[in-house]
Amino acid sequence: KGAKLDLVPSSIRRDLDAKQVQLLNDLLNSLDIHDIHGLHVAITVGSSEEYLGELALLVHQIMEMEQLDVLFTLARMEERVVLVCRSRVPEVDVGKIAEEFGGGGHPTAASASIRELTLVQVKEELLKLLARVIGEKFNAGAIMSAPVLDIAPDAPISAAAEMMSRFNINSLPVNSGDGDLEGIITRGVVERAILHHLSGSPVREYMLTEFQWVNEEAPLELVQEYIIEKHQRMLPVMDERKIIGVITRTDLLEAMHEDFKRTRAYEDFKGIEAAGTERARNIRELMKETLSERTLNVLVVAGEVSESMGFRAYLVGGLVRDIILRNKNQDVDLVVEGDGIEFGHRLASRLKARIRTHRKFQTAVLIMERGFKMDVATARTEYYEFPGAYPMVERGSIKLDLYRRDFSVNALAIRLNPGLFGQVVDFFGGQRDLKERTIRILHNLSFVDDPTRIIRAVRFEQKFGFKIGKHTQYLLKGAVRNGYLARAQGHRTFSELMAILKEARPERAFERMNQLGILPAIHPALAFDRKISENFEQVEKIHTWYGYLYLEKEPDISDIYFNTILLLRPTVARDEIMEVFQIEGHRQDTFRGRWSKITSTLKALAREDEPSIRHSRIARLLADLTTEDLLIIMALTKREGTARAVSLYLSRLRAIKSELDGKILQAMGYESGPIFRSILQAAQDARVDGEVKTLAEEKAWVKNHFPST
Repeated sequence: KGAKLDLVPSSIRRDLDAKQVQLLNDLLNSLDIHDIHGLHVAITVGSSEEYLGELALLVHQIMEMEQLDVLFTLARMEERVVLVCRSRVPEVDVGKIAEEFGGGGHPTAASASIRELTLVQVKEELLKLLARVIGEKFNAGAIMSAPVLDIAPDAPISAAAEMMSRFNINSLPVNSGDGDLEGIITRGVVERAILHHLSGSPVREYMLTEFQWVNEEAPLELVQEYIIEKHQRMLPVMDERKIIGVITRTDLLEAMHEDFKRTRAYEDFKGIEAAGTERARNIRELMKETLSERTLNVLVVAGEVSESMGFRAYLVGGLVRDIILRNKNQDVDLVVEGDGIEFGHRLASRLKARIRTHRKFQTAVLIMERGFKMDVATARTEYYEFPGAYPMVERGSIKLDLYRRDFSVNALAIRLNPGLFGQVVDFFGGQRDLKERTIRILHNLSFVDDPTRIIRAVRFEQKFGFKIGKHTQYLLKGAVRNGYLARAQGHRTFSELMAILKEARPERAFERMNQLGILPAIHPALAFDRKISENFEQVEKIHTWYGYLYLEKEPDISDIYFNTILLLRPTVARDEIMEVFQIEGHRQDTFRGRWSKITSTLKALAREDEPSIRHSRIARLLADLTTEDLLIIMALTKREGTARAVSLYLSRLRAIKSELDGKILQAMGYESGPIFRSILQAAQDARVDGEVKTLAEEKAWVKNHFPST
């Protein structure tokens, strides 16, 4: 850049002495921007005959004035060169850079004092170091997908076709039994072979045997040459003859797009973050805002353990979505590119946690103090053998793991390894959809693979105030119309509906499901009509009222909603709905028992003369009912007297307990036997009716009404 005169604003000059102002002006004049592997790194140099303090303050001022991502300031003072550096991007860990010069610090702020080199020499060494360190972030190993899906040379062409269709890939490495890479088979070759009725022929007969490959350290320029200029669809990443990863056209395009976005963000920095674009790929600070200190520390340790094992660890699931939305959520799910169980054991040791493992699914649960839990899984992929089936799970990469998720907003991940901690992984536009408040599936057969996603789409739409995307809604309606909900596992459909009933204002989701034809497709009796709509309003009012009682037990609101729905339907419809939901026989009996008790209690209370009904009579009628069943009665009844009786019981009568017990009765001279039950119930009634208030009064009352023989 050309010289800049008097660049220091007067507002800053007032806080500095003359020599500091001069040095700051010199630093601004010398500011130079270097493009290193697509990252813009600023370097500025200056000199002072004497040591000046507050150089870090000057560096901060330059960062803010020039809106820089990375800044290295070199200042010659007395007999040394002082290096002060700052970074806002995860690709440049200035702490490690400063260590190379004998200093230290943090990934975002560091410094060093160098005596052996001149200012020019330090700058030359710094540029070499930056080229090497940043280059490591932009080489083949950084963008490859791993572990690799491969196929054996003797496998039939039909097996290759099935794998390509199942995992939505266009090329497969062909690996021998000892793991050596023998060739590559592409979708085009497979399709033509099938066209020629060669489905049973071994892959080795038609695979590519001449192809380019790279090692992990290969620069992206070489990767681009092989994939773009030499038209190789998939580029193997090798360690000697063993394949350790692959780079596809998509991987390369995403890396190049990230480079483009970094360049564009630098050139038009001001206002971008405020506008909410995806410039900032690292959300470490946002994680600090939304996560508890304990959760954040656990994630840091997980990243360190992963790094020490040569693995890559990611935070995945709804927590990533909620961090970006600034919603509270402490459900921690980790995915590891590596052995998830081995990683789980190592992490549990570091955290002094208990661990439960599930080798079949390559998952583990870590249990820490105060019930804090964390799920760990090996990165995996899945496929469905038929619509609505349980998924078949196989080991895969983070990209394949995220691809099996339901919606783009739930297919985000956050890197946890040191140096990249907090960096968002977004293969499917999830951040864009969060910004646009859209629910979008990842592929056109998503609702066919798992029809319960139909219900989940509505739940997320209503929960977050989003909108189901136009194409997603088109596919959703098609799946409903073609009867895929009937093919879903009934108990999973039930779980999804119950999840909606746990949300605030579930009637909105039910109205939406009715509009989309979802509820009648499950069972006609579930259609959200006026009767159920009015009942939902009543349940909400009663639940709110109960909350104001500030009692310890929080009722299961989903249970209340579900049972009120079914109690408004004929018995035959109830039985059919339970069969649709694959509710087990003993649970069906439990439901029927509850419904019978609720119905008989409603009738019993209706027969009572409400003004004269004794409190003990109310208590006896309601004593065996759960809180949920009592609230269901309040929601269903049309009689004010019944509602008053139940509310009186919940708010006052249920808490009244007799102090008498069998030991006290024996001490009073009563012989144990069936009479005890009668005495204790009568004493309880007297207490509830207010005839007695203390233990002494209860004893006197019992002696008067049950003279001992």
